[in-house]
Amino acid sequence: MEIGTDNRSTADGQNSTDSPNTTVKLAATLVRSGDAAGENAAGETVEREILREHHLEIVVNEQTIARLVCTAEDLENLVVGRLITEQIISGAEDIERLYLCESGNRARVFLKKNVRFCAVQPEEPTCCTDNKVLLQPVEAETKQLQSVVWKPEWIFGLADAFAEDFRLHKRTGGIHGCMLGREGRVLYQTEDIGRHNAMDKAIGYAARTGIAPESCMLFTTGRVPTDMVRKAVTAGIPVLVSKAVPTQEAVEMAREYGLTLICRAWPDSFEVYADGSAEHSR
Repeated sequence: MEIGTDNRSTADGQNSTDSPNTTVKLAATLVRSGDAAGENAAGETVEREILREHHLEIVVNEQTIARLVCTAEDLENLVVGRLITEQIISGAEDIERLYLCESGNRARVFLKKNVRFCAVQPEEPTCCTDNKVLLQPVEAETKQLQSVVWKPEWIFGLADAFAEDFRLHKRTGGIHGCMLGREGRVLYQTEDIGRHNAMDKAIGYAARTGIAPESCMLFTTGRVPTDMVRKAVTAGIPVLVSKAVPTQEAVEMAREYGLTLICRAWPDSFEVYADGSAEHSR
């Protein structure tokens, strides 16, 4: 897969946009309990680092398939991961060329084969960002996952690493994180405004670096509705762990496709909602 920008080449794995574009410092008025009473109580002026929304358009074989609101980091991984979880490609090897414009606002992807698209049926999004998928492949099928063996100490090891916090979350206090792990070791960690984007970045990293998805697990900060489960299943990653909670429908989908779903994962405990070995209905 050839990777670069429209005007210059970039090294594989580097961010297309400098990290300073990810945040900005703004002044705010901090009002504490006990400050002077009144409708507009005087407060202390503080400077806070907050996130900036980055807009990314993904164009595949000259057709715009999605517009994302994300952070301006790990964009190549985000693009590859999103194409995998939308079932447009099965892996990075399906991509002939991937170009990002200088601003990082447009990704042009050329595949090794033609893909027939159809318009996406509108549905209520569960993401906190204004992501829009415009086209989806006509032929798409969600496949069963193979049962895998996992150990509790692997989950606790990732939970310990998670508890150390993420770079941008430490600075801003408002971002989702996702880790790609194997046997309790962190292979890659990333952050984004949206939890779906963060998961796509981790999935894209695995695909671009040749890591076998069936040997990995994903650990996310975000809650787990069905679309998060669908991403893990589509990527072929058999274990999804979250520090947050699932929905009933997400648990049912995980059991249906053989995904091990673990939630409320902390350094001292976790809850297994689907163990990946239940009898499948498909």
